[in-house]
Amino acid sequence: MASADDYFSDFEDDELDKLYEKAINKSVKETITRRAVPVQKDLHDNVLPGQKTVYEEIQRDVSFGPTHHELDYDALSFYVYPTNYEVRDYQYTIVHKSLFQNTLCAIPTGMGKTFIASTVMLNYFRWTKKAKIIFTAPTRPLVAQQIKACLGITGIPSDQTAILLDKSRKNREEIWANKRVFFATPQVVENDLKRGVLDPKDIVCLVIDEAHRATGSSAYTNVVKFIDRFNSSYRLLALTATPASDLEGVQEVVNNLDISKIEIRTEESMDIVKYMKKRKKEKIEVPLLLEIEDIIEQLGMAVKPVLQQAIELGIYEECDPSQINAFKAMQQSQKIIANPTIPEGIKWRNFFILQLLNNVGQMLKRLKIYGIRTFFNYFQNKCTEFTTKYNLKKSTNKIAAEFYYHPILKNIKNQCENYLSDPKFVGHGKLQCVRDELMDFFQKRGSDSRVIIFTELRESALEIVKFIDSVADDQIRPHIFIGQARAKEGFDEVKYTRKHAPKGRKKVERLHRQEQEKFLEAERTKRAANDKLERSARRTGSSEEAQISGMNQKMQKEVIHNFKKGEYNVLVCTSIGEEGLDIGEVDLIICYDTTSSPIKNIQRMGRTGRKRDGKIVLLFSSNESYKFERAMEDYSTLQALISKQCIDYKKSDRIIPEDIIPECHETLITINDENEIINEMEDVDEVIRYATQCMMGKKVKPKKAITKKKRVQENKKPKKFFMPDNVETSIVSASTLINKFLVNESGGKQLVTSNENPSKKRKIFKALDNLENDSTEEASSSLETEDEEVSDDNNVFIAEGQNGCQKDLETAIIRTGESLTTLKPLHNFERPNMALFVNDCGLPTKIEKNVKDIRGNQHNLEKEKSCTVDKNNMVLSLDDWNFFRNRYIPEGVSFDVEPNFVQYTKGVKVPHCHKVSKIITLFNDESNDNKKRTIDMNYTKCLARGMLRDEKKFVKVNDKSQVDNNSVNHDSSQSFTLSNAELDDILGSDSDF
Repeated sequence: MASADDYFSDFEDDELDKLYEKAINKSVKETITRRAVPVQKDLHDNVLPGQKTVYEEIQRDVSFGPTHHELDYDALSFYVYPTNYEVRDYQYTIVHKSLFQNTLCAIPTGMGKTFIASTVMLNYFRWTKKAKIIFTAPTRPLVAQQIKACLGITGIPSDQTAILLDKSRKNREEIWANKRVFFATPQVVENDLKRGVLDPKDIVCLVIDEAHRATGSSAYTNVVKFIDRFNSSYRLLALTATPASDLEGVQEVVNNLDISKIEIRTEESMDIVKYMKKRKKEKIEVPLLLEIEDIIEQLGMAVKPVLQQAIELGIYEECDPSQINAFKAMQQSQKIIANPTIPEGIKWRNFFILQLLNNVGQMLKRLKIYGIRTFFNYFQNKCTEFTTKYNLKKSTNKIAAEFYYHPILKNIKNQCENYLSDPKFVGHGKLQCVRDELMDFFQKRGSDSRVIIFTELRESALEIVKFIDSVADDQIRPHIFIGQARAKEGFDEVKYTRKHAPKGRKKVERLHRQEQEKFLEAERTKRAANDKLERSARRTGSSEEAQISGMNQKMQKEVIHNFKKGEYNVLVCTSIGEEGLDIGEVDLIICYDTTSSPIKNIQRMGRTGRKRDGKIVLLFSSNESYKFERAMEDYSTLQALISKQCIDYKKSDRIIPEDIIPECHETLITINDENEIINEMEDVDEVIRYATQCMMGKKVKPKKAITKKKRVQENKKPKKFFMPDNVETSIVSASTLINKFLVNESGGKQLVTSNENPSKKRKIFKALDNLENDSTEEASSSLETEDEEVSDDNNVFIAEGQNGCQKDLETAIIRTGESLTTLKPLHNFERPNMALFVNDCGLPTKIEKNVKDIRGNQHNLEKEKSCTVDKNNMVLSLDDWNFFRNRYIPEGVSFDVEPNFVQYTKGVKVPHCHKVSKIITLFNDESNDNKKRTIDMNYTKCLARGMLRDEKKFVKVNDKSQVDNNSVNHDSSQSFTLSNAELDDILGSDSDF
């Protein structure tokens, strides 16, 4: 009987079992052969430590079972080879092998790697019913190129394809489930595999472009490792022009991508040479200028003592000072830092020596290869940085100080400044060679040809652009082409000095320093704006701006578009132009410098000679010729080793059953209209947009190519709304949608038409003494909330004014039948805004008079009613007055005068009384951080504390709270006599304000 644990066990769940089930049909059988080997022994016949007595040889026999993919057996009898393009022997051979083995295809640039991949993808699309085919490329432009090429070659329906580039994960699961062919970056595939959106068991074909990047822990490597955990029955095709620089690098790529076969071709291969366009190579040795040789000699004299010390310490090999190599010095410094056996003092001394040799090596490299201008920028920056830090005691490196404070360096600086002050000075002989090559090329080919100049440094690229623009005519139009990163800012001496200068502790010094920083920042901003304005006025302004701020993808796209269109015919590129971008047809390549990497050299030269003959000019100076020849020889040796099967390959699954041998059917593929539209597009973003719309099932028309001309916008017709007849289209207020009725004398309802103007309900003012409502906002709101009506025919009392005469119409009106004491205020000269009540006040006089008779015909009834108030909201009634008269002394009580309401307005604002106004002003000053108000409040409070401390006695108020005004008033003539120390003690106390 099954237990409860067994009943609830997760392992009984079929869904979980299916999840854990791996579609791996691979079995490995290992055979280990051991043989004894001779070893060294001591005198006691004991084997020395570290000696292996047995040699083990492990043989692995890998076999594969039937694939888990659902195959279409009707289509397995043959594979399709498209004949839409020229049939080439090497492509035919590579396609046949790539269908049945994991293959690394390494052929020269422009020889049709995409065609091979498209053919393999097409056949696996036919052979399987539901399996997924994925094409990965490292960048968006490369993905767009592959979409355009694959769909234009294979004719795979666009509704079965998908492009996954953006970071948005919307509908990603649905896309992976419903589509079969995918174009994506490796990062997208890796993330979706880890999230569980993509099932690795569904993949039957994976194509990897630029496969030489599959090293270390790259996205390519991670994708293959993840798939291998769940699926061993899939085909992998890797594409590259150069697999690696050495044999170890090739073996790493083979191991990471499970490669079973490498198909490598060179420009000299027998089956490829007949399809290659002619590429004429011209190597030019450029001698160094006399000025450069002089500076090299002076630098050697200055650094010779440091170099000699490094040689004696055994941390650098013996060489001439002019041959110091920055890379070797850096390698030696890393070894020293990583060595734990060296004492710390000796370690860092040796490190600083090698660091200085590294800097000198960089100076020599820039001087020999790029010229005086590029050298001087680096030289001046390093000298300024060290001398500034040394003068501020932030550096105590005496070895470097011996070099940077050498008098020869000052002479070098003066010489370079004199050279560069001449605008016609040519910093290196290569610049003259570039000008001569361009002039000769465009005279023969015309301005419609295209040229690319490659250099490693941005500074050198900008110098080349400026030089070409200054010496060439309008026929040559250069522009820089670099990456997105901003240029490295040089050492800012002023900023560093201010940052590490002694800082005062006083507040005045801190404020002064802050003001100076603001001023300097404003000056820098102003200077940067002026420099930008000056750059924009020059023809090379856009190149200069790009060199400073970098070129984002939008700028790169615009430059490439203008280059293809002919606005620029010379591009000066850094390494970004070597691979990954469809720059177009190029007729001339000039390599301003060279590298020891054969991959970079081959990628550069592969930019020309794709569809027509091209020319390559290699400029060498110093030992560049030796580096180039050695790099190319090493690559030739590598190709020979690969051809001799010196690589340890991995066996891969055939996928197709062993008993089925498909035949080749050369077929002319019919391309549908949608794929044809994509194939004709040139803009990368337009290709991606169109492919995305097709993926989502939307039928869209491609946009026209972007042009600089402004389109004339047509007058759009107004939007038409279909509505019933005789409707109001304007905005209608809600009040007009309600029927209004008046109650007549008989109690019936009478409809009010829109032409009539019914009497409005008069608003009743609230009591003015309620301080919580004593504000203009609340007073105005109270006007809107009161609903009590007042009759228009009531008799009223009119209170007398201050002089005993009848008030004007501005005076408040009181209802008939109520009594109110006439208030006769007497002015208080100490408080002119207050009025005192006296004892001999008379009773109010009743005036029997109609409102209309009092007011005459000057105003209509509606305006008159706005001046009336209820007697309960007046200041005092008769009972109130009697109450105060019997219990309080008149001289001790004061009230504000009545507010004077404004006529001819529908709403009024009641002004604050004097006390409230002062309170509001006080709090407004505190909210606005009024310094004068804060000082006054502190001063008053401190004086009050001093008075309490001295136990000052105040006048007592009697039980009836009767206080004479004169006793309360402060006598300003009486002042406290405090010493300066006491006053400082009081004013220095803590304050709540």
